[in-house]
Amino acid sequence: MDQSAVAAALTVARAQGLRCDDPHVLRDAWHVLVHLRPLPIVARVSSPIPYPVGPDPNGIVRELAIASYLARAGCAVVPPAHEVEQVAYYEGGHVLTFWDYVEPHDDPDPRSAGRALRVIHDALVDYAGELPAFGHPEETVAMLDAVPPSDDVALVREVASRRPDVALQPLHGDAQLLNCLGSPRGPLWLDFETACRGPREYDLAALGPGPALDAYGRHDTELVDAMFLVYIAWITASMMVALPRRPALAESLARRLRWLREHSGSPTPRGSHKHSSSF
Repeated sequence: MDQSAVAAALTVARAQGLRCDDPHVLRDAWHVLVHLRPLPIVARVSSPIPYPVGPDPNGIVRELAIASYLARAGCAVVPPAHEVEQVAYYEGGHVLTFWDYVEPHDDPDPRSAGRALRVIHDALVDYAGELPAFGHPEETVAMLDAVPPSDDVALVREVASRRPDVALQPLHGDAQLLNCLGSPRGPLWLDFETACRGPREYDLAALGPGPALDAYGRHDTELVDAMFLVYIAWITASMMVALPRRPALAESLARRLRWLREHSGSPTPRGSHKHSSSF
């Protein structure tokens, strides 16, 4: 996808008066990240695959809005580029947004990342933008409807339907440390495309046990465990729908399905959930 994505990034960038002589693909995955060298700007170019197999264009718009809000609040996030209007752009079937380039750096310090996430949560209390519910129930149903019926699909559908009645606030939505960059300024959170409303413990379930969670501060451990089931059901559904074009996910998907079968019959034992990057 990178050639199409680079072409879209250059077309939009030049239309906005940005000069790029040496585009460089930083990542080619769910989205393509194109560093518009020599500018300190990264174009984030969505896959052209239609939703729900591909990304939700509304999520890309929400990501830009919530990241802009947090940047204005002084939170530790990768900010949208100020050189162009901070809106989503559409070109060649892609949705594009533009962000500040962050120089390669060491991995973020987990404790600092946990403290930064707490500040983000505090700032988001007053965010009034519309967001989906935690666990992305409508997206999860759409993804499961897009794959052939099976016992595994039925399992994920049932687990995803378990939605405790809890207080809600805006959240990151996928707050694993893989969505936090190290920088000379400290950790910077990014990828707010899956922002949602839920209990803070939903984000903490993605964060996983360890120094980051310890540094975050006070939280409900039992609710973290309950939220982990909902979170993993959503992750598993996304892997199921992506598997035909990303066969390398097969082993990871099988591992998550085994875990859901083993743990979905009763609450997860306290502290037993694993960080999603290794689970």
